[in-house]
Amino acid sequence: MMTLDYVRSPKKPFPVQAISMPTPAVHSCSSLFDKLPEKVYKKGETIFSQRNAHLHVYRVTKGIVKIYSLHDGKEMLEDYCQKGEMFNCEALFDADRGGLAAEAMTQLTTVKKIPVLAFRQAMMGNAPLYKEVLKTVSNSLNRTQERLRRMTLLNSHHRVIDFLADHAVKSGRRVGYEWVVKPAMTHQDMGNITGTSRQTVTTVLNELRRERLIHFTRNYLIVRDLDALLKMTGRE
Repeated sequence: MMTLDYVRSPKKPFPVQAISMPTPAVHSCSSLFDKLPEKVYKKGETIFSQRNAHLHVYRVTKGIVKIYSLHDGKEMLEDYCQKGEMFNCEALFDADRGGLAAEAMTQLTTVKKIPVLAFRQAMMGNAPLYKEVLKTVSNSLNRTQERLRRMTLLNSHHRVIDFLADHAVKSGRRVGYEWVVKPAMTHQDMGNITGTSRQTVTTVLNELRRERLIHFTRNYLIVRDLDALLKMTGRE
C-alpha cells in the first residue's frame, strides 16, 4: 500500500503594520524641564551674561536668582526668581536681550535650562504652554511694578518691612504661627531689592529683632508675627 506524505507549506506570517504612538503633548512648562540636568551655581556666579542672554530659558529648582542690568558700571536689579519659577522667558519673543545678566543670589543655587529654539517649537500650537509663558512674563512685570510702587509710596524703613512680609510668605515655610525662611538673604541683597542701603536693612532688622517680631542668623530668618509686620506697612 502506497502512502503519500503531504508536506504542508509553512504559513506566511500575517503582515503587521508598525503603529507609531503619538508623543504626548507637553501641557506645562515644568514638564519641559523635568528630565533636563541641573547645574549648581555658587553665590555670585554668573548664570548668563549680556552676551548670551538670548540663548536659553531657565527654571530655578533651588535658591534665588537675580536678573540685573548695568548702567555706567552700576548694577540695577530688574527681577529676582525663586524655586519653581522660570526666568528669561522674554527671550522667546525678543531675540535681542542685550543688557541683562543673571547670577545666583544664594549658595548652591540650582537651575535647569532649555534652548530658546526648542522652547519655541514646543509652544507652537500649544495654547496651555503659551498661556503659562505669558503668565510668567506678566508676573515678572507685576513684581517690577510692585517695587516701583514701594519706592514711591513707602519710606526706606517700611520698604524693608514690606519686603520681609512678602518674602516670608513666598519663600518661607509656616511652622505654627511663625514663618521660617531658609536660606536667608544677605542684608546687601535685601537692600538691592528694596532700593535701600545695607546699613538701613541692618538697622531695620535689628529693631524688629529687639521687638521680638523676627529672629535671624546668617542661615535662616524667622518671622514671628507676620500680622504685626503687615500692620506696620498699612496692609493689615
